[in-house]
Amino acid sequence: MIRKAILAILMCVGLTAAAQEFSDEIVVLSVDGDYITVESTATAKDKKKARELAEHSVFNALMHSGFPELKSGTPMVANKRPDYDYRLFSESRYISYISGEIKNLDAKKINNMQRAKVRFTVSLKAFKKDLERNNIALNPTWQDSKAVKATAALNPTIVVVPYVPEGGDFEIMRSKVQCSNMMRHIVNAVAAEFSKRGYKTRDFVAMLENSKTNDVLNHGTQTDARTMIVQQLPGDIVVSVDANIDCIGGGYSCDIVLKAIEKQTAGNLASATYESGRFLKADSTALANYALDKVSDAFFSGLTCAFEDMVKKGREVVIDMTLAESVSDWDFDQDAPATGNFFKDALDEWLRGKSHQGVYEMGANTDKYIHATLNLPLWDMEKNRSYSLSNFGSELRRFFKTEIGSDYKASVTAMGQKINIVIE
Repeated sequence: MIRKAILAILMCVGLTAAAQEFSDEIVVLSVDGDYITVESTATAKDKKKARELAEHSVFNALMHSGFPELKSGTPMVANKRPDYDYRLFSESRYISYISGEIKNLDAKKINNMQRAKVRFTVSLKAFKKDLERNNIALNPTWQDSKAVKATAALNPTIVVVPYVPEGGDFEIMRSKVQCSNMMRHIVNAVAAEFSKRGYKTRDFVAMLENSKTNDVLNHGTQTDARTMIVQQLPGDIVVSVDANIDCIGGGYSCDIVLKAIEKQTAGNLASATYESGRFLKADSTALANYALDKVSDAFFSGLTCAFEDMVKKGREVVIDMTLAESVSDWDFDQDAPATGNFFKDALDEWLRGKSHQGVYEMGANTDKYIHATLNLPLWDMEKNRSYSLSNFGSELRRFFKTEIGSDYKASVTAMGQKINIVIE
């Protein structure tokens, strides 16, 4: 209990430190390989604190706001860790990553405050290594290309939901968390476990409570519940939670089943079952807590490995392309109507350029049918943002508009990890 209290105090102090206002009066003088030289100005009650604030502000900007001169303005850190920031500044650890001496350029008193300017050089390589040693999530453009960690690079958003059997809908999901204190407690507790491990989470319960009149709750669909969840919930990974209370031989137990599904492809990433053990008292929330206490790091490690593997390999996408019956004057073995390029060659080159690490194949095709598979990246390094199947679908439509013009229309439909295209 004492250790927890001390940790809580430290975290509060850390959050306070992280919330301090930093100076944005920073000028980048030069960037030379792994070194950046800056001049920073800050104002504080005395000269020493003003200089320290000027130094702190540079490292804060590197981590959280970025400089246009570095990686197109992308900050180093993807997911802020207040405890790391607190130690970095309160223990003056940042000094270790300053190359050479700190030059005090100017200091003057203005309205009972001291304004100080400093100049120094930061070793980006050394600082990045320290961030990695402390398991700080780096943005993709700061990652080593040969050692990408998906959770660090993308920091996927997790949404935890109650399990819904096939044929269920969002109304049933809302009913489950409204009518069962145990299920509401479990959903919140599992989401908290993800938050503790540095994942971003979305509050599913609040989303449902705030969306009672939203069409999504009553939208008719012929798809199964899992497809609905994957398509409509606001997260990169959907974790479904199922809980069962058993009464056998006069004793009570609770089993909790967790299953993680990647949103874009509906692919299973990790699953596990946790049992509370058998007790005489039929307290569902207490039994659920016993089961939750057994949720191990193995589940999260498995999820991390599965998602990282997806980043390395990309998302596998299947493309089926056909001609509508109404198209009788053109086929895939002819030149593209708008550009004059041989259509299959143009498509082959375009898909190859979009594939992740060259994983691409378009072997099965005829004059009226094309089947292709390719792996898509999860992150657009050029634009420094995530890359989804909807992004790919939009680019695919633009490709067709360029190649086949306005006389024909490409109808592009995405279903999970399969894309159907009909030329009309």
